[in-house]
Amino acid sequence: MSYNWISPENYTMDTLLYFDRWVLRYLLNNQPNEKDHIAYQSLVGRALWRYPYVADFCRHKAPECASYVDAALALVPHDLDDQAARQAETDFLQYHETFVVYAWPEVMEQVNYIADWDRKWLDELIDLTGMVVLDVGAGTGRLAFAAARDALRVYASEPCDRLREYMRDQIALNSITNMKVLDGTITCLPYEDATFDAVLSGHVVGDNYESELAEMRRVTKPGGWLIICNGDDEFQRKRPDPELTRRGFEAFCHESPSGGIIYNYRLRV
Repeated sequence: MSYNWISPENYTMDTLLYFDRWVLRYLLNNQPNEKDHIAYQSLVGRALWRYPYVADFCRHKAPECASYVDAALALVPHDLDDQAARQAETDFLQYHETFVVYAWPEVMEQVNYIADWDRKWLDELIDLTGMVVLDVGAGTGRLAFAAARDALRVYASEPCDRLREYMRDQIALNSITNMKVLDGTITCLPYEDATFDAVLSGHVVGDNYESELAEMRRVTKPGGWLIICNGDDEFQRKRPDPELTRRGFEAFCHESPSGGIIYNYRLRV
């Protein structure tokens, strides 16, 4: 699915120099949903061909991907020219546009799922006044900053270093005193059991519902809330996520400014 968040011709493979190890591990391995693994690996090699220093960075940042990078480069045709290499580069960056914006938080802030979102959709789900709140996979802080207006304390958990630093800069710029940013993934949250009154997320749950929701539940106090508050986009969903509703989540629906049908969810633990 293409979101058209970026114009790939405006970016280069230098973007990979900003990525964390876990992102490189995802990008530089056979994609589990990719029908033709060799075709994808060949694309990686052609995209990296003009950037030996980026390939070297990837080998050292994510050593487990070194053999994959070498094999990808070995697939590069001997007659590859700059134009074909540049085309492979833009194809690769477009394919991974949702990761490219991790390297450029200011660009991420402009995509519609953040720019068009209104905090009233969070307020519809829960009153966070006086609560201790966790935002999982916080990104640029869409939910965390909204929560910080009412909550007692907000912890923003985000595995991407560039996004963590962006949030910290915004905290300092806006003199926010009740928000803290930490590393952590949705399946490995660095918090004790039953720590939070509410655990928020958006566009995070879905790779493995059981393990992700179990970890969110673990850090939520008895009687607390799991909140999934998604951003606004143009996609017209036909129904709420059955994986969430069958697990007891209550679904809320609204239309986004760009005409999308958006579902948000809450569950009392």
